[in-house]
Amino acid sequence: MSPLVGRPALEGRHLLGRALLLLVAMLLASAPVSQVLAGSSWLVLTLVGAAPVILGGVVLRSVLRRQMLVPLLQAVVIVVLVLALELILGVLGEQGGGGRGGPVGALLGQSEILTRGMNELASGVPPLMLDPHGTVLVVALIALVTLLLDVMFLDLGWHTPTGLLLLCALLIPALQQPSGGYWWQVAAPVLAAAMIFATRTVHADPQYLRGDRRPQAGPLAHPGRTLAATGVCIALVVGLSPGLGPALPQLAPARLALNIDVLEQWRDPNAPAPGAVMIDDDISVRRSLLQQADTEVLRYTTTAGEDPSYLRLRALNRFDGETYRGDAEGEEPALGVDAFSDARDDGLPVHSGAGDLIDTDVEIMSLAGNRLPMPDNVRSVQGSDRSLNEAMTLQPSNGEVALGRVRTGLLGQHYSVRSEPRTATAEQLRAVDPAEFERPFDVGYTSRRDVPEPAAALAAEVAEGSGAETAFDTAVAYQDYFRTSFAYSLTVNSPPGKDPLESFLDDRVGYCEQFAATFALMMTSQGYPTRVVIGFTPGEQDGEEWTVSAKNAHAWPEVWFGPEHGWVRFEPTPAAAANGVSPPELTEQDGQEEAPAPEPETPEEQEEPTTEEENAEEGTTEEQTSEEAAAAQTPEEGTGPSTETVQRIEWGLVSVMAAGGLLAAAAATTLILIRRRRRRARDDRWAALLVGTGGADGSTADGSSALAVERKQREAGELAWSELTRELAVRETAIRLLGITGAWGRPPVRIGLDPALPPHRALEDLLEQIDAGPLEVTAAHRAAADRIAEAYTTARYAAPLPPESAEEGTPAEESAPAPECAPPAEGTPAQRDARPAERPQHPLRHDSDLLIELIRTAR
Repeated sequence: MSPLVGRPALEGRHLLGRALLLLVAMLLASAPVSQVLAGSSWLVLTLVGAAPVILGGVVLRSVLRRQMLVPLLQAVVIVVLVLALELILGVLGEQGGGGRGGPVGALLGQSEILTRGMNELASGVPPLMLDPHGTVLVVALIALVTLLLDVMFLDLGWHTPTGLLLLCALLIPALQQPSGGYWWQVAAPVLAAAMIFATRTVHADPQYLRGDRRPQAGPLAHPGRTLAATGVCIALVVGLSPGLGPALPQLAPARLALNIDVLEQWRDPNAPAPGAVMIDDDISVRRSLLQQADTEVLRYTTTAGEDPSYLRLRALNRFDGETYRGDAEGEEPALGVDAFSDARDDGLPVHSGAGDLIDTDVEIMSLAGNRLPMPDNVRSVQGSDRSLNEAMTLQPSNGEVALGRVRTGLLGQHYSVRSEPRTATAEQLRAVDPAEFERPFDVGYTSRRDVPEPAAALAAEVAEGSGAETAFDTAVAYQDYFRTSFAYSLTVNSPPGKDPLESFLDDRVGYCEQFAATFALMMTSQGYPTRVVIGFTPGEQDGEEWTVSAKNAHAWPEVWFGPEHGWVRFEPTPAAAANGVSPPELTEQDGQEEAPAPEPETPEEQEEPTTEEENAEEGTTEEQTSEEAAAAQTPEEGTGPSTETVQRIEWGLVSVMAAGGLLAAAAATTLILIRRRRRRARDDRWAALLVGTGGADGSTADGSSALAVERKQREAGELAWSELTRELAVRETAIRLLGITGAWGRPPVRIGLDPALPPHRALEDLLEQIDAGPLEVTAAHRAAADRIAEAYTTARYAAPLPPESAEEGTPAEESAPAPECAPPAEGTPAQRDARPAERPQHPLRHDSDLLIELIRTAR
């Protein structure tokens, strides 16, 4: 057991029992991982990673005398386990460390295995079916965690931290499945922690309990009463909860705040801004997606068929360098003309007959905020409740319906919307007059000079590479670029101190707000006004109804194509988002459309054949790459984290582990050297007291005078006494420091030498203090204390000895006899010469060692 806590090491069946208990607790605590890994792989991988470390530690503790070496050799066991697993799965020889074999190739190949394993875990969607590389990485992580818990539980005896770490297994799937899982996935880690906590009380090893004086460590005074009280408490909770639960005050029904205005109202006006709205990480839409709860937001029926439009909440039209915001001026017809996509309240169509309008009936299930979800191109909206109608305000340019306070609340509210389907074709959008793109810039929309340089440079590069010459072709090129070259992840975060936009473009992995905002900035940099919209994807069809849940929260960009066509949606978010995203139909079928009848003497006539060919190629690329990205994301297809990201994470992890290993090795080496130096200095101090005494028995065979022997004896008494006082001071400091950290539970009883008592009485009092505890003081301890007290009393209170110069010339035959502290060496000279050479020791050193050991083990 660790000398820091002063408890004896576990041995025999007690060691094996606690080790097996830890293994079972690890298996139970891994239950929540079943939400992340498919099938029973969570249990198999935990057993493979934990069992060799724990059982190997049992064997090592049984055969090694130096317990400090056990964790180091367990680390070697982990290395051997990982290499064996790589050989079994056949991943070690795939890369070969750059074609090199043997140990060097195996070492160099670890970088590629780590890279592919991290790529698999980062880009996969749970439940994961792990490939060999991901399997190796997961097993290695489990083994390292097991090593940490093994040291804490079996070596240090830290039950509470071990139990709390096992409870932390509940957080493993939190970012992927925060809604929770089955009851046993929560109960198993709780049971594992309870087992660890219980070992402090029910452990049966008397030696171990005697070394641990904490109140939690001893046997129960009344186990029957304690068990009965525990059972009664559990029965009361189980029996009363079903009846009292409905009677207790209820919280308001769960609501989803999905727009930026609500967040701004909740925020302290004096507090700093929460960050970049559409580019940084603190986004309301992203938070809703991270919840991954099946909370139903609304239900609706529609005559739009199988492809209804997205449902908008809020349009953000201005970028201030960090944040996309919904400018209040943008809620008015700021463009000066009515556009096709403007919201209207007259119920009349723009391009077709009244029979072509789409009817949508919506029922709110769980939603909060100051916007109502609306389809594209609203022509009229009517609520079923008078208070709802009074609270609604149509925002024409943004296609939004602002919402004031509804006295009856939003839950269960119904409203009906009539909207107009979009009829524009790709060729009509290509033919838009370039002058139309300047109108939004003139009224305050984000200008080209407000676009950050990284986005502008990438926009120019992608546009030039695709050969796009119109706004529509540029938008399609950007849409294809993001959907085929980037990966989707809700858990990605910008590194500290790095610009979120640059991080997104470098790492090529992000969430919908980042895709929408970056797309909008890139289009704006090319002179095409673009805004960001937040809302919901169409949801899932449930019979004749469509249901929209929190996971359908989304953000997308819209590009301005003049009053005739208004704001047109595009979809840069990859299909891996799996929340109902889909690119606009006109971008998918662009290559299959027939061009309108050519008009003579127009420049577009000569460009149409080439444009159609280019768009046919773009449409084919979009269809193929979307299917491939949805089916699987592998590094070879260009998805997943970029090579730079993986290398940065990999080398960061390796650097931290290497630095930690070097620091641990340096600390261990320094500690060993300090202890060795102190031990050598102590040996030298005691050896100096033998000079002139002729040997360990204090004889004067070498001619030393009686005064010299007496002087050395007094110095030995003072040295022995100083070592005892120093050991008591060190013990007091350790108790004080460990008491601050809480490592003791209940601190040991403080013991010490009373300076007001004479040496004999002070040592007797010290032994009585120790004897009052569980440790037994033997006759040998008392005899050693008497000899030290006698020597120290003589040194302190006897008459001073004459100076050393007065001893010169004293005949050897007048020397005093040797003190009877130790018997003379036995055996013939030949036998003594045959013994191993040992450094002689002063008799009082043996007494000092005996009492120091007693002080160290006293609790």
